[in-house]
Amino acid sequence: MICASSASSDIALGRAGPRPAPLLVGRPSSRPGGASASGGQPASPCPAPQYDAIAHLYDGYPGNYLDDILFFSEEAKAAGSPILEIGIGTGRLAFCLAAVGLDVVGIDNSPDMLRLLIQRRSGLSDLSGRVWAIAADMRRFALRQRFPLVIIPFRAFLHLLTRADQRRALRAIRRHLRPEGRLAMSFFVPPRDLLAQGRTQEREMARFPSPDGAGEVAASDWAEFVTPRQLVISHLTYRWRDHQGRHLRRLQHDLVMRYLFPEEVPPLLEGCGYRVLAGYGGFDRRPLGSDSHEQIWIATPLGR
Repeated sequence: MICASSASSDIALGRAGPRPAPLLVGRPSSRPGGASASGGQPASPCPAPQYDAIAHLYDGYPGNYLDDILFFSEEAKAAGSPILEIGIGTGRLAFCLAAVGLDVVGIDNSPDMLRLLIQRRSGLSDLSGRVWAIAADMRRFALRQRFPLVIIPFRAFLHLLTRADQRRALRAIRRHLRPEGRLAMSFFVPPRDLLAQGRTQEREMARFPSPDGAGEVAASDWAEFVTPRQLVISHLTYRWRDHQGRHLRRLQHDLVMRYLFPEEVPPLLEGCGYRVLAGYGGFDRRPLGSDSHEQIWIATPLGR
């Protein structure tokens, strides 16, 4: 199944999840009719893609995340095609939306993630015409169409490490929304007790077959909080074991995000020309409260 994962998953980013995290933007791969990547350079230097080094491992962890699929499917079905996904990655969510009859255009900055998406798409002939991958920087991109819904799932927005870049991205996205369109984005609520401690404990998050067939990969994760800059650095370690359980090799990789407190989000959205429609504390649409671990925001552009 394309919308399920057999890998086990818990939470490394503390309870900041309740699970893993990440995504962002790169080089044109495939392009739908009427769409193009913008020219020129971003207003600030585009960071190196954070996912190229682990693209071949991503679907085992952290891309085994499933909690948000029903929520974004409901939002997408209510809005109708086409959907714009920011941080499409390997197509974790996009192919699920395609499976329920929706067309998805996605951007990402990781060439290796996009290559894997294209490989996956080539094996799904019944869905291949519904998912398109474009390389672009979420802070500055131009597609020749507007969308009824733009989604930024799975903490992708948190890879914008400055307030200026967050504003640039939100304004670029607003230009791609229809007047009655919606923006839906999700990320974790910063866990204040863990912020005070400065870090989480390392935990094994998933085990999955090695992509090269050489045994099994165990993925572990611990998070470090740099509170003065509101940064969280997720330290991932992948350990390969053969079929007898003997250690083969390991890979360490860091992912960096800038977390947002719930009280910061409405002013940020409003300052970029949006009206907030809803803020949820979970994918079951429960109210956002002091005990929430997730924050999900729905906004619409103010009149142009």
